[in-house]
Amino acid sequence: MDSIFFEISAILIVATLCATVAKFFRQPMIPAYILAGVILGPSVLNVIRSGELLDVLSTFGIAFLLFLVGIELDLRKFFNTGKVAILVGCIQMGVAVGLGYLVTRLLGFPPIPSLLLAIALGFSSTIVVLKLLGERKELDTLYGQLVIGLLLTQDFMAILVLIFFGIFSGSASGTALVSAVGIAILKIFCLFLAALLSSRFLLRYIFTYFARSSELLFLGSICWCLVFSVLALQLGFSVEVGALLAGISLSFLPYSIEIAHRITSLRDFFLPLFFAILGGELIFSTNAHILLPTIILSLFVLIVSSVVVTGALLLFGYRSHTSFQAGFAIGQVSEFSFILINLAYLSGIVEHEFVSLIALIGLITVTISTYMIEYSDQLYVVARPLLKKFQRRKHALRLEHIPEKLQHHVVLCGHHMMGHRARTLIEELQKPVMVIDTNPDVIRHLQQEQIPHIYGSMGDDEVLEKAALQHADLIISTVRTRRDTLALLKYARAHKVRAKIFVTAFHIDDALEFYHYGASFVILPTSISADYLSTIVSGNVTKRRKQHIAELKKLHKIQFAL
Repeated sequence: MDSIFFEISAILIVATLCATVAKFFRQPMIPAYILAGVILGPSVLNVIRSGELLDVLSTFGIAFLLFLVGIELDLRKFFNTGKVAILVGCIQMGVAVGLGYLVTRLLGFPPIPSLLLAIALGFSSTIVVLKLLGERKELDTLYGQLVIGLLLTQDFMAILVLIFFGIFSGSASGTALVSAVGIAILKIFCLFLAALLSSRFLLRYIFTYFARSSELLFLGSICWCLVFSVLALQLGFSVEVGALLAGISLSFLPYSIEIAHRITSLRDFFLPLFFAILGGELIFSTNAHILLPTIILSLFVLIVSSVVVTGALLLFGYRSHTSFQAGFAIGQVSEFSFILINLAYLSGIVEHEFVSLIALIGLITVTISTYMIEYSDQLYVVARPLLKKFQRRKHALRLEHIPEKLQHHVVLCGHHMMGHRARTLIEELQKPVMVIDTNPDVIRHLQQEQIPHIYGSMGDDEVLEKAALQHADLIISTVRTRRDTLALLKYARAHKVRAKIFVTAFHIDDALEFYHYGASFVILPTSISADYLSTIVSGNVTKRRKQHIAELKKLHKIQFAL
C-alpha cells in the first residue's frame, strides 16, 4: 500500500512540475505528462511499478476525458459546420490512413498493426487545437469553424473505430464476422437510442432535482458515466464507448455547461496518470530501433494531413490564408490515437513498441504543432507565393464587397458589439465605411445590409491593401488580438498611411506599445468604463438604465440574427 501511495504521489508531483514548466514556455500539457512518465519510468528513475492498479486509475482518467468530450460534443454544431468541413474531414482521414498504411508497411511493420497505426495517425487532437484556438480568440473565425467541423468529423470516426474495435480484433472471420458486425450495429444502435431517450424523458427530470445541490449534480454525473460505462462493458464494448455516449446524453441538458465545469477538475486529476503511465512505458534502451520510424511518422503527421486539408480547401475555393491556417492547425496526433493503440496492445494485437512509438510521435507532434498554430501567420508569409497559385477566386469573392473607388472612407476592423456601435457613429458622420471581420456570420449579416466588407484578418497584408488604407481618413480597430493590432500599425507605418488610427487594448503594456508603433489613440475599455461609471452615478440612473436596456436589446437582436 505504501509503495502504491508513493507511486501515485510521485506521478502527480512530477506531472505537476512538468506541466508548470510547459505552461511557462506556453506548451500543451499532454506532452508534459508523457515526459513525467518518462522520468519516472524504467529508462530513468524506475519508480512506476504497480502496473495493474495504475492502469485502472488511468482508465478512469480516459473515461472522464471521453465523458467530457461527449458533453461538449454538440451534434447541432456538428451539422451546422457545413458540408465542406465534413467532406474535407472525410478526405483527410481517407488520404491519411491510405498513405499512412503504405508508409508503415514500407517501414517494415506487419499489415494489421500498420493499419491500426495509420488510423491512429489520422486523428487530430480536439483538446489541444480547441484550447489553442480559444486562447487566440479564433474559434469564431472562418478557419476556426472549418477546423471545428474537421475535428468533429474525426471524433465521430473515432467513435466508430472504438465501437467496432472489439469485433475486428477478435478471431471471427467470414460469415461469423458479418454476423458479429450486424449484432454490434444492433447493440450500439440500442445503446445510442437509450442515451437519447434517457436524455429526453429521464435525465431532464433527475438532473433538475440534482441541480439543486452542486454536490448532487457532480455525483449524479459521475454515476451516470459509470452506469453507461458498465452497460457498454456488458454489451461487449469498451469503457470508453460507454463514457462517451453518457456524455452525449447529458449534452442536451441545460445543466451541461455546469456539469462539464465540475467534471473537468476530476478529469484533470486522473488524466496525468494515463499519459504518465504511457510515457513510463517508453524504454529507450530496448526501443532504440523505433527512433527512425518515429521521426518519419512524426513528419508524416505534421505535413501530410496539413497539406491535404489546405489543398482540399483551396480546391473548394477558400482563400489561401484561411486554407493554410485550417490545414496547419491539425498537425498532431489525438488522444484517441493513444487510446486506440493502448487498446490494441492490451488485446495482444500489437507489440509494446507500438505504445512507445505512438507516445513519442504524440510528444513530438503536439509540441511542434503548438508552435505551428502560434506562428501560423509568419509561416503563411513564407508559403503565400506558392499558395496564391492554387487559390480559386470563387469563394473569396463571395466574402467581400468592395466599391470601385474608396476615398475618404473609414476602415472598421471588427464589427461585433463595440464595432457595431462605432459603425453607427460613422454613419452619423456620413462617412463611407469599409468593414473588415473574420467572423463569416458577421460577413453574411453585412451582405444582407449591403455594407462594404472584406472577410479577413488585419494580419493579412492582402486584406489591408484591398481596404485602401492609404486613401482612408480614419481607421478604427476593436480587435482584441495584440498580434493583429501590431500588424495593422506596422503596415500603416511601412506604407505611410496618413489616416488617424484608433485601436483597442486590454493591457496597459499593450497600449503603450501601440502608441510606440504610431497609434493615434488607444481605447482601453476598462478605463473608459470607469469614466462612464462616474457619469452614470452622478446623473439620472433610471434614465441611463432604460437607455442601456434598449441598447442591449438592439444588440441582442443583431447577435441573434447572426
